This record gives sequence, C-alpha cells and structure tokens, in this order.
Amino acid sequence: MAGEIVYADLNLPSGFPGSRAPLSAQPLGARSPRWHRTALWVGWIGNLVLVITLLALGMWVSQLTSEKGQTPAAPGSDGAGSRDTVTPPGSEDPSTEACSARLELFRSQLIQSLCHPTKLDPPGGSGCKLCPSDWRPHRDKCYWVSRENKMWNESRSNCVERHSQLLVIEDQEELEALQDLTQGSAQLWVGLSHPSPENTWTWVNGSRLDQILLRVQGPARGNSCGALQGNQIHSQSCTAALKWICQRDAVPL
Repeated sequence: MAGEIVYADLNLPSGFPGSRAPLSAQPLGARSPRWHRTALWVGWIGNLVLVITLLALGMWVSQLTSEKGQTPAAPGSDGAGSRDTVTPPGSEDPSTEACSARLELFRSQLIQSLCHPTKLDPPGGSGCKLCPSDWRPHRDKCYWVSRENKMWNESRSNCVERHSQLLVIEDQEELEALQDLTQGSAQLWVGLSHPSPENTWTWVNGSRLDQILLRVQGPARGNSCGALQGNQIHSQSCTAALKWICQRDAVPL
C-alpha cells in the first residue's frame, strides 16, 4: 500500500493551533480593503471643508452688500440729526445757484426776443406778458378775433373751448385801445347780453354794465346781445351771425 494517498476529515477544536475560523465568523471590517476606508474619510473631510467655505462666502457677500447700501456720514457726525441740519444763509448748494442763474438768463432772452411794444400797449405798461399764438396782448389780457360768423351762444361756447371767455370791456380806455384790433369794419360779439326786458345788460362774468362809462347803442329788446364796432357797443339780436372776440389772461415774464 505504499505510495497511496489517504484523505481524512479531521475535526479540530477551535483553539487548536493552526486552525482557521469559518468565513462566516470573520468580522465585517476584515473584508473591507484599506483604500476604501481611506476614500470614505477623505470624502467626509472634503464635504466638511466645502460647507465651511460656503458659509464664509455667504457672510462675506452679506457684509459687502450692507456696506454698499449705507450712505457715508459727514465727518464728525453720528448721522442722527443729518436730516434736520439747517443750511446757514449764504451757503446754498452751488448747483442750485447755477440753475437759478440759467433760468434768469433764459427769462431775459425770452423778454428780449418776444416782448416788443405794440400799438395796444400804453406807455408805462405793466411789464412784459406773453400770449398764445394768434392772440394780441394788451395790459393783462390776450385777445383773439374769429374769422367765421356764429350766433352769440355759439360764440360763447367757442371761447370756453379755447380756455377763455367772450370779451368783457372794463373801461373806456380798453374800448379805445381795441379799435386797432377790430378796425371798426364789422360788428363783433362781446360778452354782454340782455336776456329779457326786465333785466339789465350783464357781462358773462356776472357783473352789471356800468352805463355811465359804456353806453349801448340801440334798444334793448328781449334776447339782445352786445356787439362791438369801433369804440361803440351796439344792441343786436343774439341769433344774428357775427364774428366774436375772446379774451384770456396774459402770462407775465
């Protein structure tokens, strides 16, 4: 039986020298390679560093934004009473003074370019005043004469649409000055009416006609209105078709 190989199943005790524990009894950590554990630690440390970096960056951006939104205070001031500071006389903002100077220069240029004496302006008048285009100035008023004919009520409405009213003559001097404007060739409606025989002549602003200063030529019939011709006012039927005069306030310079 020489040279034969015999296999035997030996049951050795666990504490016997040279024996191995079953694979199922080996600890779990013994099966994990060392490089794997090292990679896990490196990953955790990297995440921690990233979180700390993000927090620091957020705090820096927040501080920078708050600094940009603040208005620097004047030297020696705590900022508490900056809004209540009163500017002493003679220490105005140079930009304000420059703006006022430019406005005054513009005003003087307007006066030189637009303000010229007219035949309607009396000597020693009340200063330079401006009127809209196609309007004639005289004292504190601007006058506009129509080119078409309408009844008195229609003429009154047209003046209102132009932000004005039918002419109200205040005195004899104004009546005389208007002769150049009307040229005395035709009758023009003014803001004077006599609605019924019981009433008196009344202007569109509600005032009564002073017949001592101004007299109306012709009888005052029912539904009569005043028309200017030359330096006289005539009584006309309000349904007649005439040209008319509007007036508005002049703009002073």
